[in-house]
Amino acid sequence: MNDPETLQAKAARVLGGGETILAAGIFGLQTNYAAVTVGGVVGSSLLGGGVAGGALGNAAGMHAGRELDAESKGVTVRMLVAVTATHIHVLDWVTGSGPTRELRSFDRSTTCVEVKKFGLSRRLHLQDKASGEALALTGSASALSAEAKGDKGVFKALAA
Repeated sequence: MNDPETLQAKAARVLGGGETILAAGIFGLQTNYAAVTVGGVVGSSLLGGGVAGGALGNAAGMHAGRELDAESKGVTVRMLVAVTATHIHVLDWVTGSGPTRELRSFDRSTTCVEVKKFGLSRRLHLQDKASGEALALTGSASALSAEAKGDKGVFKALAA
């Protein structure tokens, strides 16, 4: 189960416990729709074979497009965001086992945090004013999502 306390503990194990984790949630890389569309079209045309083959190819291609987009940005498709008093840590997320390494770290004192509603999700944009580094993520605010509690905790911690 990925309840907020478990996510915080998983983040602390990777980060080494030097800072208290205030909140942690699982976020996705904000989708680059052009990359996903191209991946879907290519996948659909490669598998072909009617509606079923086209649909499977489209789904596989879209997933590959997301993975390539994430790789080009030096991140993963899904990530664990852990907030401390001084930093916003972005860790990889391996489904079934959790995080293995830190991908990025943003200093809270120099990072502009922007949260925008997008349907039942929230878009989180991090922009470090000192380095210019930026990352756009998507989290859940839906009561139907098992990940929403952790994500809402992150949004609340970043608003403080």
